[in-house]
Amino acid sequence: MTMDQAAKLAVFQSQVQNARSLKTALLQVHRCVNEALRSNDQARVSAFTKTYALIFCSWAEANFSKIIHTPYGFEIDEIRQIQEAKGEGIASAWKKAVDLGLRHLDAKRGSFQPNTKKKLFEVIDRHVFDPSLCRNKLAHGQWTVALNRQNDAIQADLTAQIAALDIVRVSSWIRGHELMAEAVEALIESPRKAFMRDWYQYVVELEAAIIAAEQRTLQQHVQKLIAKDVRTGAREKRSAPN
Repeated sequence: MTMDQAAKLAVFQSQVQNARSLKTALLQVHRCVNEALRSNDQARVSAFTKTYALIFCSWAEANFSKIIHTPYGFEIDEIRQIQEAKGEGIASAWKKAVDLGLRHLDAKRGSFQPNTKKKLFEVIDRHVFDPSLCRNKLAHGQWTVALNRQNDAIQADLTAQIAALDIVRVSSWIRGHELMAEAVEALIESPRKAFMRDWYQYVVELEAAIIAAEQRTLQQHVQKLIAKDVRTGAREKRSAPN
């Protein structure tokens, strides 16, 4: 069935609600991971971290859908093209969204469009994480050891990725997705002259923020939690009898 404008709006409104609910769930599970880290309960840390990753995958799916169905943004046929590109991976879908969004701008001459496209594509290639593989493995019960597509051999690289999951890594994926979403939303919603004037600084700041998120370590995160507890007296409050 061909989508019309009413259906597009209904999808957008639905995904707004879904993305909002999933973001609340992310915050709740984030707190659970932090509590487990504070008590050094590694079994709970592992369980809640993998739950955090699964919810991220669901949120990223809903939020991307929300963005491409934004009212007064992409046309129906453009949404179809983006969804088709998604079959080749989320990075391809982001690139298609950028490519189509740039066609809406009044920049038909000169190097503006190719320069902007090149820079944004570089950011996508370096920093956009495709959650589908991680989601598929965890959702199909491969909680510790990943198997290949035929389920007849161990997939060592994805097994290592699952073992390396931590709250900081998943949080960096969330931040990267949020920043790419902001870039695409600015591209399709902001005044054309403003985006054309500010695009380079915007992309530089976008990449810097993603890199900063990716460079944080779990050790730094735990140290920050401990320092906060010392500063606020939270540990004593938690251990005090009721």
